Amino acid sequence: MQYNNIIKFLDLPDIIATEIISTEDRYIFIAEAKKNHIVCPQCGNITNKIHDTKWQNIRDIPIRGKLVIIRLLKKRYRCPYCHKRGIPEKYESIDKYARKTKRFDKYLAKETVSKDYSKVARENGLSYTAVNNAVKKVVDPLIKQQVSKLSQLKAISIDEFAVLKRHKYGVSITDPINRELIDILPTRKKDDLIDYFNCWEDEQRRQIQSISMDMWRPFKAVANAAFTHAKIVIDKFHLVTLMNRALDEVRKQVQQTVNNHQRRKFFQSRLLLQKRAEELTDEEHEKLIKLFELSPALEKAWELKEEFRDLLQLDDVKEATRALKRWYKEVIKNKLMPFYQVKKIIQRWEEKILNYFKTKITNGFAEGINNKIKLIKRIGYGVPNVMNLRRRVFNAMLSY
Repeated sequence: MQYNNIIKFLDLPDIIATEIISTEDRYIFIAEAKKNHIVCPQCGNITNKIHDTKWQNIRDIPIRGKLVIIRLLKKRYRCPYCHKRGIPEKYESIDKYARKTKRFDKYLAKETVSKDYSKVARENGLSYTAVNNAVKKVVDPLIKQQVSKLSQLKAISIDEFAVLKRHKYGVSITDPINRELIDILPTRKKDDLIDYFNCWEDEQRRQIQSISMDMWRPFKAVANAAFTHAKIVIDKFHLVTLMNRALDEVRKQVQQTVNNHQRRKFFQSRLLLQKRAEELTDEEHEKLIKLFELSPALEKAWELKEEFRDLLQLDDVKEATRALKRWYKEVIKNKLMPFYQVKKIIQRWEEKILNYFKTKITNGFAEGINNKIKLIKRIGYGVPNVMNLRRRVFNAMLSY
């Protein structure tokens, strides 16, 4: 009965435990392979003749907060038929030459989703390199599998993220339809992005019908060079950001013309002004009304922002085009310079903006990935190596 409990406690498909030693901080399993024979790779015959044996320590997942070490008796066989010697055992649960079980590698990889590598290493009595190698071993095959889904893509989103603010940027490539991460690139340079997309099969690039992006000119140049037939779609979330920035510029201008007491009110209202109208409470509505009494110009700016948001909710491209023309007229009528500058930007990108109403594709999922990247950078106290960051993002996104 006790022997059966030891076997169940270890619970590996091809290794059997014969004894367990418990100390204050660890469990040590004395174990060997379940099979006592091997197939000769040279002649194909089965042999149970042992050539030599050695003991090796293998790390496994912790049990009840204790480290687990498998003291494994490894055997090498000899074949009496073809006289080949030194044939090693093969294990389903342990990679060749590895000192950790496969499930321990997966355990370490999952631990690094919410902790930095150094902390995981300390908690498991390992080196930083051992944890890093475990994550590579688990995640790299998953990344290859994910990148292989290119043949199923109909649309992509391209969005940048800061690796090191104002110094180093990467790019995330996502599938906005199926909401999946496709790849993370270590650079946002135009030529590097074009080279990357040109490495895709021609068939894969031809089937891309839409590309969602922000209004950064290099992204447009990349899309035109690599996907000549695809529609470029300007992400609506970036347009809302433009409106909020223009509204905030008007607030700052007004703030400079009032007394100190009123200036404080305008400063404290900066987040309230950017809130969606339908999400405002009655108390917040009252605050805005009092604010607009002090500045009719700010009221006009807020209305322009809300009118543009309403425009983005329309379903029909013709109706959206008419609404956009009316919005242009309102901007000209109210003579608010920040919105006039935004109007010029929108007119320059108008065709790409209207493509949103045809495709309804956004960068929403890509923005979510960027937020995930920010969280991962905080967990890792900054991850300056983009390829390590790429691995950590995929590790957090993919299931295994």
